Amino acid sequence: MARALAAHLEDSDPGDGTDALVRSGFGHEPWFECLVAETNDEKLVGFALACRRYEAHMGRRSLWMGDLYVSPNARRTGAARALLLALAERARVLGCTHITWELWRRNEVAKAFYAELGAQAEDEVAPMSLPVETLVTRLRGGLR
Repeated sequence: MARALAAHLEDSDPGDGTDALVRSGFGHEPWFECLVAETNDEKLVGFALACRRYEAHMGRRSLWMGDLYVSPNARRTGAARALLLALAERARVLGCTHITWELWRRNEVAKAFYAELGAQAEDEVAPMSLPVETLVTRLRGGLR
């Protein structure tokens, strides 16, 4: 399903990724939690992946939802709502006050889904990213 999500977002194919997924999610220090949606006959149709986040300046725990995906044949069946509800209930158990995520700007279906729930884009915050090796090189004096 990660490959299907990457294709949907026009990202590069992540490959099989099973080994990395198992190492990252099911080891001594799991980096994420993953919830899945299945049909009555136990076919996987979607997933929500999240990790913990703490914001010291706000004194709050939250979950960062890295991915929410439902296969095309299972869309508009309530699978995304069920996944998000299960994630919200997990956030409650963890004492989180918010769930945060990024939205691919061209994903009009997701925009409508989140807007219907009352979610709003944060005007004051912009996600930023750099590869770790680039950041290390630049901070050690190799600014270019």
